[in-house]
Amino acid sequence: MKRGPMSKAVSIKDKKDLSFLLAVLTLTPALVNWLALWLLNDAWLAIILSSVVFYGGAFWQVKAYGLEERAKLPTGKIIKSLGLGLISAGTVAALSIWAGNFYFGKAIPDNMLKLCSQKLYQSNAFPAGLLQFFIFVAVILPLGEELYWRAGLQGLLARRAGFKRHILISALLFTVYHLVTISFLMPGWAGLPLVAIVFAGGLILAWLTEHTGNIWAAVLCHGPGAWGATIYLIWKFLK
Repeated sequence: MKRGPMSKAVSIKDKKDLSFLLAVLTLTPALVNWLALWLLNDAWLAIILSSVVFYGGAFWQVKAYGLEERAKLPTGKIIKSLGLGLISAGTVAALSIWAGNFYFGKAIPDNMLKLCSQKLYQSNAFPAGLLQFFIFVAVILPLGEELYWRAGLQGLLARRAGFKRHILISALLFTVYHLVTISFLMPGWAGLPLVAIVFAGGLILAWLTEHTGNIWAAVLCHGPGAWGATIYLIWKFLK
C-alpha cells in the first residue's frame, strides 16, 4: 500500500515533547537575533542569519512533521488565499501607517526618535538602498517567517490544541521572538505599543493561515502589507 506524506511524519508523543520543541523553535531564532543585534551590533547580519534559521527550520519542520499542505497553494484556493491576502495587506498597511504617523510623529519624543535612528545607522541597518532593503525585509524575511511560524510551528500546535488556543499560543511565541528586536530599537515604555502591535499581527496572521488552510494570505499581509508600511515609516521618520 502506498503511504501518504503523513505516514512518514515524525509524531509528537506527549505535551512535554511538544512544549520542549516549541521552546527550542522560539528561542533559537531569538538567540540568533540577540547575538547579531546586541553582541555584534549588526542589524543587517541579524536579517540574514534570521532568514537562514527560518528557511532551514521551516524546511525541517515541514518535512519532519508532514506539514507540506500548509506551505502549498492549491489551485482551488488561489482566489481565496491571494484575494484575502491582498485585502488584508492593504488594510494592515493603511492601519499601520495611520498608527505609525501618530506613534512616531506625536507619541514619541524627538530625542528618542534620534536615538532609534542612530541605533539603526550604527548597527548597519542600511548597507544599501531602498530596493535591496525592501526585497530582504518585505519579501525574503516575511516569507521565511511564515514558513517557519505558521506552516511549521503553528501547524504543530494545530494538531494538539483547539482553534482559539493554538492561534493564541502561536501569536504569543511570535511576539516573544520579536521582543529582542523591539527592546533593541525602542527600549522601555516606548516599545510597549510595538509589542501590542506585533501580538495583534500574530493573531491576524495565525487566523489567516487557519482560515485559508495555507500561509499565502499571511505572506502577503506580513510582507508587502505590514513590512511595506513599516519600511515607509522607517524612511519617513528614522532614515
